[in-house]
Amino acid sequence: VPINRIGIVMAYPEMAALIGLVGRAVALEILFEGRVFDAAEALAKGLVNRVVPDARVFEDAAIAARRIAEGAPLVNRWHKKFARRLAERRPLSPAEEAEGFATFGTEDYREGVRAFLAKDKPRFTGR
Repeated sequence: VPINRIGIVMAYPEMAALIGLVGRAVALEILFEGRVFDAAEALAKGLVNRVVPDARVFEDAAIAARRIAEGAPLVNRWHKKFARRLAERRPLSPAEEAEGFATFGTEDYREGVRAFLAKDKPRFTGR
């Protein structure tokens, strides 16, 4: 049920995330109209990254999960943290800017470089 149909306001953090995702005009359209739309429109509005046929949902989800799991977990954690921090839209501190270079001191970085040079599949440990 759309929130405007039950008298609930979208809180600032949730609205900020929605506006960051789709822009102010589309966010207000979604909130004011309170209508349900199909997958194609959700894709066009930037609410989802991809649309797959119903018969392939589980297969495609498993493939995406496998690709994510094969990546370096520390790097994924940092990317998630950095994306969340950049959404705040305030200048980065020197320490925050330097944090991106911390990856060079990790075992996962060394493993990634080793695997790349050896044309091998990396075995990341999260360290």
